[in-house]
Amino acid sequence: MSVTSAQLYFNRYIIENEQVSLQLDESSLVEGDNAVFLAEQLHQSFIKKGQKQYCAFAQNAQFVEKMEQEVSQAELANSIAKRILAELDTETIPAESILVIGFYHYLATDYMLAAMLGVKDSVQLSEAINPQRSQYLDIANIQLAIQADLSELKVNPDSSKALAYIKGRVGRKVGDFMALALEIEEKFDAKQATQKLVDTVEHFIEQTDSDPEKTKAVRDISVDVMKSASQSGEFIQVKELSEEIEEKTGLSGFYDLAAQDEDFSDECPVYLSASKSLQKFFGQGGGMSLSFNRDLLGEHIQFDPQSQTLTFHKIPPNLLDALKKATDKD
Repeated sequence: MSVTSAQLYFNRYIIENEQVSLQLDESSLVEGDNAVFLAEQLHQSFIKKGQKQYCAFAQNAQFVEKMEQEVSQAELANSIAKRILAELDTETIPAESILVIGFYHYLATDYMLAAMLGVKDSVQLSEAINPQRSQYLDIANIQLAIQADLSELKVNPDSSKALAYIKGRVGRKVGDFMALALEIEEKFDAKQATQKLVDTVEHFIEQTDSDPEKTKAVRDISVDVMKSASQSGEFIQVKELSEEIEEKTGLSGFYDLAAQDEDFSDECPVYLSASKSLQKFFGQGGGMSLSFNRDLLGEHIQFDPQSQTLTFHKIPPNLLDALKKATDKD
């Protein structure tokens, strides 16, 4: 495991008398091997989420003040739990809300992660192989969480990448309560930054080479770098991306082109869904939703810009089967 030490604090938000409250006055502490195992699972689940925003604590944020005062982790955890409580109401609280606040050491970095987790029912077998109903934390589907790089904050309190949060589920913004509770301000619009990088890749392709193989290679390299950064929770280093493109394709100048943007930064956060245009054409509207790989255009799919039509010479088997059945019925 990459997590070497961890302390986790658990509490539950419940609804009583049409009000949201904490089940425990003081969060329950879990330490030792169980805490290390759970922290590893939480960390991995968090960093694999592609839709994150990067931010910083607002001036005079209570969390920062308490850190500077070197209060105990237990006091920090209880403070966070109560501040989130202040932002919740009976309409915004998730159906099952277990709050876990973890302080852990991952590789060479200290982190704090606050997450609201759901609970799922399952079945487990006893030693006598008797099935018994059980419940478990739905860590794999973590959706409401904020992570702070405590090591980075100690060195650079104004860091724009030390704090990240998952944008949340459809119809519910994390900023409605988690972000507000921790008093944060957005610094990086990860989706916009990723889209700018994607646009730079396309602009670079237009300027440098029309060789289809090199064009595909540039896109594939860019996507691989973005996926790798997303999976590790790191920012893309534009200089390193430029060097990899040059090394594998012989095409130079990507970094210089990217640096021409007035808001250029050597590092770029990754909002993974914003990169899919490098691999696919997609669109929806008027009752249609279309998506296909770029390399199918010209071989199996033709586009006529004059008539604005697509001609498909290859159709997925399941779609073809459905079309045949619909035609036969007619």
